[in-house]
Amino acid sequence: MFIKTILFLIGFVLITKGADIFINCTVDIGKKTKISEIILGATIVSFATTLPELTVSLFASLDGHTTMSLGNAVGSIICNTGLVLGLVAFISPFSVDKKMFFSKSVLLLICVILLLLLGIDKSITQTDSIVLLAMLAIYMYSNYRSVVESRVNNTSKVKGNNNLGEWIRIALLFALGLIMMILGSRLLVDNGVIIAEWIGVPQGVISLTVIALGTSLPELVSSLTAIKKNHHAISVGNILGANILNIVSVIGISSIPNDIPILSQNMSIDFPFMIVLLLILILPTIKKNKLYRFQGLIMLIVYLIYIGILYTMYI
Repeated sequence: MFIKTILFLIGFVLITKGADIFINCTVDIGKKTKISEIILGATIVSFATTLPELTVSLFASLDGHTTMSLGNAVGSIICNTGLVLGLVAFISPFSVDKKMFFSKSVLLLICVILLLLLGIDKSITQTDSIVLLAMLAIYMYSNYRSVVESRVNNTSKVKGNNNLGEWIRIALLFALGLIMMILGSRLLVDNGVIIAEWIGVPQGVISLTVIALGTSLPELVSSLTAIKKNHHAISVGNILGANILNIVSVIGISSIPNDIPILSQNMSIDFPFMIVLLLILILPTIKKNKLYRFQGLIMLIVYLIYIGILYTMYI
């Protein structure tokens, strides 16, 4: 157990230091390319931090554990919105870029509606995956247009050092930070489960806390690191982008090997909580162009209620 504890602590160090490197590189990329931070958060940061969800859901589908694929993706959206952004807003309220937040939020709501429509027949089929992947293509094109527009609007900013060696250094450090976060997440989750079982924590509690949070750790730590460094736009862009990708990428790709069934729990509990959290996030923020501390508190409370309901169901 001593070794497991050491590995758990190593995982914690890896994920925190990896997030630090990751965010620093993201900021450097923004300075060199003149792309706004919310767009960087919604593009390269969200694509990178969603990799754990994608790999977990895809391999679950390939192994025939298809219900885990949907649960992981939807659970991640709930965790990203209620816990991660709720915590970010509660700790440090901040203003948002109205135009960019609005466009990404509308796209996210369209993806949610699309998921609900495709799931009317109680499954996400291989045919449905084509629709979701088409939406992924639209999202990527939208990001491309946002990147071009952001660079045009910031042409007056001073250019950084754009030599090849500097770009290689940033790319390697960016990859290193991401690998450290993913590896640290795995060490935290795997050894955290073993330690919890040794202490006597019920398996149901473990699955609803440590494992459920595990794939969202990169988003959580990178977002908290971003606000610590006063780069709030990266946090909100990361979460909006990651939520979109959880639907169009994670669910879309995972439904290719096998159809993904939608359980009654998904329809009666998971989907409603997902929608409520997204509306709490999006509607007030669009109206006031700011994420408020009280808004973050409400999202955290809704997330805890969701976890509490799951506890009463399974424990």
